[in-house]
Amino acid sequence: MFDAFGSSALLHQAITLLCFIIFGVALFGVLVKKNLFNIFLAFSIAEAALFLFFIGNHYAAQLQAPILFEGLSRFDPAVMVDPLPQAMILTTIVIGIAVLALALTFVIRYYKLTGHMRIDEMDELGEDR
Repeated sequence: MFDAFGSSALLHQAITLLCFIIFGVALFGVLVKKNLFNIFLAFSIAEAALFLFFIGNHYAAQLQAPILFEGLSRFDPAVMVDPLPQAMILTTIVIGIAVLALALTFVIRYYKLTGHMRIDEMDELGEDR
């Protein structure tokens, strides 16, 4: 069933299309939703789509992980995957989780202070409607 995905070009096109669909759904959620929790959840989904896009386009089925083992005495860059994109995305995931936790903490504190989480009801600056 997945024999067609052995082709690197088809696999990269499928990953790109899927990531753009997920990102589009998340962007729609950010623009349409009025609840702060839902907005930050949509941002998190958009972030995950970008991670999938970046890692998915650096994937190569025929290459090996850059780990030394018995049959390999030295690194051969021609047959190994570049580990830098994975390391960068792992770092970005950790930062993204920390930012999401901080944002949700602010949402919880805002809800406790005001009793609502809708952005169209925010009028704490004192403007009269």
